[in-house]
Amino acid sequence: MTADKEFMDKSVDALKRKLISQYVYLMSGILLAYSLVFYFIIKDIFFAACTLTYAVTMFYTFMVIRKSYNIKFLVHLYISYAPLFAGFVMLDFWKFSAATAMWLLPVPLGAHIFLPKKYIYIYTLYILLIIVAVSVLTKFFVFDYFALDDVKVIVASDTFVGVSNIAVFALLLYYNEKIRKVEIEGNILTKLGFSEQQEMSAMPEEEAVEKEKAGFGNLENTEKYNLLFNEIRDIVEDKAYYKDVGFTISQLSNILKSNNLYISKAIKLNGFSNFSHYLNTCRIENVKKLLQENDISKVTLMYIYTESGFSNQSTFNRVFKQIEGVTPSEYLSNLNIGE
Repeated sequence: MTADKEFMDKSVDALKRKLISQYVYLMSGILLAYSLVFYFIIKDIFFAACTLTYAVTMFYTFMVIRKSYNIKFLVHLYISYAPLFAGFVMLDFWKFSAATAMWLLPVPLGAHIFLPKKYIYIYTLYILLIIVAVSVLTKFFVFDYFALDDVKVIVASDTFVGVSNIAVFALLLYYNEKIRKVEIEGNILTKLGFSEQQEMSAMPEEEAVEKEKAGFGNLENTEKYNLLFNEIRDIVEDKAYYKDVGFTISQLSNILKSNNLYISKAIKLNGFSNFSHYLNTCRIENVKKLLQENDISKVTLMYIYTESGFSNQSTFNRVFKQIEGVTPSEYLSNLNIGE
């Protein structure tokens, strides 16, 4: 698998996990509101309790597993049992209004986003069977969970169901577009980059670097390198890897499952001359932050620069002067004057 393909898969996986979390939050809120509709408008304590329990269980379960779960397993599990609960609710509403069937409509779209194509047909058939079962059961049996003899109550319920499902569809469609865009761009870049990677892998390193420089201005790949730089920044800055004195571009490459040339290019596209320049800029920014946050009379300069990833003062002084244009002592003097 190429670095481009791995990067695309990671990006798609991240989008899918973000969609799942936002869907859980949205659906939990919708079900909580629906339980209030049951309690205050439809005036049925039993269904209010059932809906509230379902909402709390879904939200709590996701909170427990949110850091580690298999996407496909979770999606299969949810779109298997969620339509059953919807069918249970539909049994009583069906003789007054079929609008509750709208709860089932996002299922095929969810299958389309998360699962292989065959499952779209399988789960579409599944929800059709539930609708048929509800229709048949309500013809032969009377499900008087509660009396819906007030037209206003039915209209209020149908309106709530409609608005809720529009919100769910909007969320699913928004992320579906983002995921497909990443997949399409990734496939194109993988096809474009495969022959290039083969060619570059056969070249001497110096020649490969020159080829990278020659293609530096290709705007087709700008988005790819911007996405890569976001991941670089997450590792180096947000997770503070810059504080590691011995941190190298090869270590970063292993963490990101990318390669040194791509990482170097992403860094250059974002205004830095090379990996060392980027790393040292992060370190100097942290030094400045610590100088502003601490009383220099109570902490040593050595503590500040070692805490920021510099191994010795001579290197720190040289890098500070290169990036800031002044020595650390001059910077401190200006900082004290400004105060």
